[in-house]
Amino acid sequence: MPLIIPKNLIGDEVLRQEKIFTMEEDRANSQDIRPIRIAIVNLMPKKEETEVQILRMLTNSALQIKIDLIRMNSYEGKNTSKKHLEKFYKTYDEIKNNKYDAMIVTGAPVETLPYEDIKYWDELKNILDFAKTNVFSTMFICWSAQAALYYYYGIKSHVTREKIFGVYEFNVQRDNKILKGFDDYFYVPHSRHSLVKPNDVKKIKDIDLLAYSDETGVALAATKDNRFIFSFGHWEYDNDTLEKEYLRDLSKGLKINIPKNYYVDDDPQKEIRVRWRSAGNLFFSNWLNYCVYQETPFYLKDIQKKKVSKFGGSSLSDAYKFSKVKEIINSKEDSDVIVVSAPGKRSAEDIKVTDDLIEISKLKSEIKELELIIKKLEKEVSVKSKNINNSLEKVKKRFEDIALDLEVEDDFKDELRKTFDEIKISNSRDFIVSRGEFLNAKLMSLYLDYDFVDAGDLIKFKSSGELDTKKSAELIRKNIEKGKKVVIPGFYGSDDKGNIKTFERGGSDFTGSIVASALNSEVYENWTDVDGVMSDDPNKNSKAKSFSHLTYDELDEIIKAGAGVYQRDAIKPVRDKNIKIKVLNTNNPKFKGTEICD
Repeated sequence: MPLIIPKNLIGDEVLRQEKIFTMEEDRANSQDIRPIRIAIVNLMPKKEETEVQILRMLTNSALQIKIDLIRMNSYEGKNTSKKHLEKFYKTYDEIKNNKYDAMIVTGAPVETLPYEDIKYWDELKNILDFAKTNVFSTMFICWSAQAALYYYYGIKSHVTREKIFGVYEFNVQRDNKILKGFDDYFYVPHSRHSLVKPNDVKKIKDIDLLAYSDETGVALAATKDNRFIFSFGHWEYDNDTLEKEYLRDLSKGLKINIPKNYYVDDDPQKEIRVRWRSAGNLFFSNWLNYCVYQETPFYLKDIQKKKVSKFGGSSLSDAYKFSKVKEIINSKEDSDVIVVSAPGKRSAEDIKVTDDLIEISKLKSEIKELELIIKKLEKEVSVKSKNINNSLEKVKKRFEDIALDLEVEDDFKDELRKTFDEIKISNSRDFIVSRGEFLNAKLMSLYLDYDFVDAGDLIKFKSSGELDTKKSAELIRKNIEKGKKVVIPGFYGSDDKGNIKTFERGGSDFTGSIVASALNSEVYENWTDVDGVMSDDPNKNSKAKSFSHLTYDELDEIIKAGAGVYQRDAIKPVRDKNIKIKVLNTNNPKFKGTEICD
């Protein structure tokens, strides 16, 4: 049967190609048939393209159908001419007193926006209210299905990480006359950035969940009386609609996946597989026949309001309030759908259940974040522990190699093992860092057959952290008798509690000068890897020369200028006693080096 549409809405050639059978209004009025009146609320940007797609689905019916096209007056799109809209479309204000057998509300590319931020949301709410009172059965498509579920039942939608894009397979979840004649499995195109969770719909007793999947969320749902149909897919799509979207997004440089189950072998170079057309035609035909034509009253004025009653938390805060709500519901015959909020405050000091649940959710979220941090830290601890073990083995191996080459490994191995066991359990930076000098001094004493004297027993620090020069000198003289041959580790000493404390880097120079001063040595030899104090860094300047003699002040100036041959703090202990310093080269022991004295 034909569609009754405004003259020149769609060109004759397009009508023939799309096989849309139409009739002008004058001829329809001459026939003794009441046509089905359908309002189409077109929210899509390309309205003329959507008109053809929807009308093509409606013409596959044995019914005579009269169409009204509705647009948003509060928003003016850019993709459809103003002339076309003004000629063929009506606004809500123009149809608000009409009655319709059916209405279709299309999708819109606004699913990532909060509903309240959409420019025409208030106007759309008027249309949603209108659908409850002035329309017998309304089909909501894609985004409008989400918007209707949100407005009528408070069901929220959720933005997805990736676009739901392609042709998806569904199986029929339960019997409904709108799915009469369907196979067990059917396909529907989808193209959106958000979904509604099936479990949220299952909670609403007035709604039957007809199809869904993990990938798409709810695909099809309907109220038990089929007054509202929520179709999340696009049965009406042309063969190439998804392809056009895909190529459009690619041309814009947007991240877009190949539409699923659309091309043969999911290869855009191959042909498109159209697998939704027969199910789509049957779906629209069932809707028009079983949900509209056979149910709608002959006189449209007799369409009864579908009433939804919402009771807030303050109305349901305790059992007494529940009983009052029940009395209200039972007193009204038209209380079809009841929407409730969580229990509200019982008194001014009380807390709403939702606020408590929000706090629970917040705490659980914080716990989850902390668990993730702990898990990350545990992983970092594991990695760092592994790095510590690798470094310990590396350092230990180095001392083992030296001991082996010096043929003292048997006498050294117990000390080495004990020291590394202590390093493993110690958290003292000074203790750990000082063990290099400690073990080297142990090695040298074994190799020379000298006595080992621990610097911790000689060099003392005050509680303030300063060197205790007087006490250190006394201990040095007490523990190193004249003529006694000893090896002392540099770089560290100990505090009054016996805890190891290090000098700054290069502190072995300081240790040597403190010992030399305490023993009133004639000379303090400082052996390094260069021929004394140089005029420049020999590693950078091959023409650098060695100074044969310097005063203490001259050495001090050279060190301040950046030379690393001697620690500056190590000058004072020997200078105070005018002890001569000789800076000599271990690799060139016959070279006279640099002599420092006043």
